[in-house]
Amino acid sequence: MNQKKWYYSFLGLFYGLNIINTYMVTTAILNRYLIPFRRHGLLELNAIIGNIAALTILLIIGFLIFKKRRSRMTYLIVITGLLNIAIFSIGIFTKYYSTMFSIYEMTLFNNPAAELAGSIFVEALTELYRYYRIIVFIPVMVLMGIYIAYFKRIKKQQLMVDEVTFPWHRLLSIFILLASMVLSLSTNAIVKANLDKRWPISAERALFGIQSAGLYNYYVGQMMGINLSNVNLTLPSLTIYNTYNKNQDTYTNLFDQSYSNQLPITQASTVEIDPSLLQDGQLNGVFEGKNVVVFHLETFNHFLLDEQGPYMDSDYFSTLKALLNESYVLDNFYTNVGLGNSADAEFSVMTGLYPTGDTTLYWNYNKTKYVFEALPKLFPDYYRASLHGDVKTFYNRDIVHEQMLGFEDYFYYDSKAAYYEGTKNGVYRFPDFLEKNTPESPWLSDLSLLKWTESLIESHEQYFLYPITIQPHTPYLYDPFPNQFTNEDIPVSPTTLKYINYETYYDDFFDHFIEMAKRVENTVYVFYSDHGSGIPKVDLEVLLGRELTTLEYKQEMIKTLAFIYVPDDSDSNSSIPQGLLKGTQPLVRSQVDIYRTVLELFGINSDYQYYGVNALSDERTFAIDTRAFDIVTDDYFIISKFMSSDESPNDMNTLYFVDPSAVVNEPYDLYLDVMLFKKRMDIALQLNLYQHLKNI
Repeated sequence: MNQKKWYYSFLGLFYGLNIINTYMVTTAILNRYLIPFRRHGLLELNAIIGNIAALTILLIIGFLIFKKRRSRMTYLIVITGLLNIAIFSIGIFTKYYSTMFSIYEMTLFNNPAAELAGSIFVEALTELYRYYRIIVFIPVMVLMGIYIAYFKRIKKQQLMVDEVTFPWHRLLSIFILLASMVLSLSTNAIVKANLDKRWPISAERALFGIQSAGLYNYYVGQMMGINLSNVNLTLPSLTIYNTYNKNQDTYTNLFDQSYSNQLPITQASTVEIDPSLLQDGQLNGVFEGKNVVVFHLETFNHFLLDEQGPYMDSDYFSTLKALLNESYVLDNFYTNVGLGNSADAEFSVMTGLYPTGDTTLYWNYNKTKYVFEALPKLFPDYYRASLHGDVKTFYNRDIVHEQMLGFEDYFYYDSKAAYYEGTKNGVYRFPDFLEKNTPESPWLSDLSLLKWTESLIESHEQYFLYPITIQPHTPYLYDPFPNQFTNEDIPVSPTTLKYINYETYYDDFFDHFIEMAKRVENTVYVFYSDHGSGIPKVDLEVLLGRELTTLEYKQEMIKTLAFIYVPDDSDSNSSIPQGLLKGTQPLVRSQVDIYRTVLELFGINSDYQYYGVNALSDERTFAIDTRAFDIVTDDYFIISKFMSSDESPNDMNTLYFVDPSAVVNEPYDLYLDVMLFKKRMDIALQLNLYQHLKNI
């Protein structure tokens, strides 16, 4: 038996199988939840070299600790098993966050969500077989098989195991270890130089780094203190932001349109408004003196309202659709969330600013005391409160909502917390409204949250309230209603089936809201959803009854819903009080635009800059998916990671909604403009500059 041949084959497979395994999370074909950057020949070679360096570091450390061949092979099997588990975990992370995990972004795990984590873990285990994720464990299974066969054959032939006896091997190992560390640092440095030149924004730098430096090498580099996610924070001057400031008497946007922070009805062609609200033909101030309730809706994709498919007809979301008929609807509305998910949505709506996309600003507030001219601060004469059906520390809301956003009170739900004087725990503040969806649910029912909201309305004359719903929340458990669809009705995954079955719960919520609105006067209701569901592409194709390109799928996943409902208090006959503001906005809008819209419609003047558009206006704009930096306009949808390499539009990077010859801005030119805009916005956020960007 040639023991060296067996042993070196084992070592070669340790390298080869583990390097091949990295493509399970960096290749779109093998990871349906992630769109990687275009592969570049030299950077791909750099990644392979980097992974070899990282694996060599792990190998040599073991070889310095263990001298016997059996111990060394056992060590490599254990290391491979841990690497396989890590790749499986990263795959699950990309499923729920559609981006790569970074050691420097551990804030996500600050959220106290043991029950949610448990349910996600169970879902992850089912994917081992349903989505063939078990193949990521092939390397450890192969090495284990060779290990067993190797020592079984030695035992059968009654041979002695060849051991390493040369004294200079330890010295050689140390030299190889140092050389591998230098190689790891060098490959990471090459990536850093390419990152700053090709992708100067915060979002997706982890993915770029993993693809170009190698997955193992990227994390080894992070452990050595290398953070490829750091962007260049050099800024010429603060005056550069005047270019984007829309809080001006006159400004010109990226589409070469001229508008103002005053919106006449003549520049809002989609608006149907009761004449009693208009003041000299201006929409600014039409809601002055009214109260406002902003509803944050959990997980709503716009495709749920699409009746063209085989399953979702006019009866599906019938109450919501009836409510939309009495509202002003943003029918081409997109989420701006990044890694912070719901917290990012709250941030964009309350400040009118884009999150960086790669971190959770709410948790970062503990280190950097960000100062923003948030919406609640601009309603100083109103009682201002936010409400949520989860524990107070989820997303650090108990601190951020009151200190950073400017709410007077943040009410939460914690059934396990003890009473103390002054508590804002709804268990003690609203003891009559503590229903759950199901007994095992860790959260308050949104119907009870609605009761909390009405209770606050009844006790205050002027109010700015912000109820944040929590259902349906991935993985879409705790539905209190019987399923209207089964897998025999619609052949989709169990998670997707649970999501679409939540329609009954959602519509029931709107039924209760309408009844509440009938009892309340002088109030404007603003609704927006935080983000989409992230269901698989194959399931969306089943629901819509048609095949989708990757571009079509990605665009649908970030398209959600927002609307404004202003009931006529004098209408006591209608099942849904008639709306004083109606219409449908077909132009692109996103969460950052709600901020400016509320300010102007309520006639509030701010001394600070803002960058969104008034949602009611005819002004064109763009929306940014800050997680992946994909861009949506009225003319097209861009996958920016492809556009950055291709440098011109094609079928893989641009989805046109109009004839390409009729576009206002060429896609690549607009991509460069928005990239520069986002880079500067990221810098302002990271350096806490928005407090200095006053209107001039």
